[in-house]
Order: sequence, then structure tokens, then C-alpha cells
Amino acid sequence: MSMPSIENPKVAPKLPYVANFQNALQRILSYHWRPGMWAWLLHRVSGIGMVIYLTIHVFGLRALYDPVQFDMLMSTYRSPLFKIGEFALLAIVTYHSINGFRIVMVDFLGWSPKQKRMFYATLVLSALIILLGGYPILAPYFITPFIK
Repeated sequence: MSMPSIENPKVAPKLPYVANFQNALQRILSYHWRPGMWAWLLHRVSGIGMVIYLTIHVFGLRALYDPVQFDMLMSTYRSPLFKIGEFALLAIVTYHSINGFRIVMVDFLGWSPKQKRMFYATLVLSALIILLGGYPILAPYFITPFIK
């Protein structure tokens, strides 16, 4: 039996996986997503969201030098679209901080077989804080108008 080589590609072993977008998407969607993977993914996505917010915030601070531009910016921030963004920021910061505390606990206390429970507790605590903190943000724009 001859060894596969560059000169003899017909003998080269066939790979069972062809790298293309469709196969990559199939592999991602067929992956068994465990809580640890979700915790990792949500932590990264929330971190990226905070970086995006920080960039917008820094550019918004430029308006402090011009009173007219500052008033325009503040009126824009009062729009319902920005209130949804403020609610998303609350959600991102809440989850990221509570999950970060969970990560610190794991780092200092060591790995625990209760990782799954800790992740679900992180989600429940985050959801509770997001709902309680998000109500005053969204109520004047999305809840109160429908009650009247």
C-alpha cells in the first residue's frame, strides 16, 4: 500500500468533513449546548455589549461642551428606542456582574459539581433584578399607556 502524498492525491484519505458555511452551521446547531457553554457565551456577548455601550457613551459626552447639542442628545435619550437600549444595558450589566461573581466563586472555591445549579441561580437572580429594575425604565413608555 502506498502512502498518501502530494504527488499521489488519489491515495490521500478523504476527510469526512468539508469546511463550508452550511456544514459549520449544521455542526453548531447540532452541538449539545450545556449550561456551562451558555454561561460562557452570554458572558462574552454581554461584555461586548458593554464595550459597545461605553463607546456610545464616550461619544455622547462630547455634547457636554455645547448646551444646544446636549439638549438635543438628552431629548434623543428620552425616546422609547433608547429606553429599550437602557433596559438592554441593565440586562447586560446585571447578568455580566452576577455571572462574574459566580466565576470568582468558582476560581476561589474550586470546581464544584453544582455548576449547573449555580448557573441557573445566576439566571434567576439576574432575571429578578432585570424585572425589578426594568419596570421603572419601561413603564412610562410601554406599560402605562395601555392601562388607561
